[in-house]
Amino acid sequence: MMEKNEFRNIDICYRYDGSFYGLLSCVFESFEKKEMPLQIKSDDITMFQLKNIETDEKKAERIISAIPKKIDYEALKYLRLAYLANIEEKEISIIHFLKEGFKCGKNFIQLIETGWCPVKKVVTGSTRNKHLERVQKGVNLLTLEAQRFIQFVRFSIVDDALISVIEPKAYVLPLIANHFVERYPNEKFLIYDKTHQMGLMYFNNEISIEYIENYQIPTLSEEEKDYQKLWKLFYDTVAIEERRNERCRMNFMPKKYWKNITEMN
Repeated sequence: MMEKNEFRNIDICYRYDGSFYGLLSCVFESFEKKEMPLQIKSDDITMFQLKNIETDEKKAERIISAIPKKIDYEALKYLRLAYLANIEEKEISIIHFLKEGFKCGKNFIQLIETGWCPVKKVVTGSTRNKHLERVQKGVNLLTLEAQRFIQFVRFSIVDDALISVIEPKAYVLPLIANHFVERYPNEKFLIYDKTHQMGLMYFNNEISIEYIENYQIPTLSEEEKDYQKLWKLFYDTVAIEERRNERCRMNFMPKKYWKNITEMN
């Protein structure tokens, strides 16, 4: 017999609008009905019966307010990062993440990061629960990639604006926005995420992230080309050829980032 607080598995697919609040509306539906769908998707490609979940901001806010009270603020931060990360079956994994979090309580983030559970409320951990393992790995990769792009973004000056193109695996723009606003408070800039076709724009002290389809950087001015040549010359000049170590360099600056780095072109 199923215990009172257990969820029943159902052969359906929740369909939502792809937004964060839409996902939390799915979480609310799952928790309210005590049901665990097999899939949660923002499209119609599924083998299972579809159940449309309308985005309800009030329900989403109830989930947001419950997390700090019943788990902690770190779990809410973790949830927001998980939503941005590349995670297999992300939506289902997030529901399992919250289900286990509400069950475990205050020690939950410590649990999934270390695999150690100080209480016996839940038998879980990164090596025992595939959903928590996916969330943990996805969040770690997202934050690592964001840190790297803070280091590796290179700008070109185009029509008095700073322009950069990046190709991240994860959706890092929300994580790197504040860094570049603080670094260039008096500039206007665009960082274009070619992978997700999203642009981080800063102009007149306002910041926005918007969808931009197939953006191409305009032709660089001769002055900008000269500056790039000077930067490459400086980079080559300060290098010590006898200490050149490609493997070591790739450890600190993985080769997948070289494509959009001025000095490596």
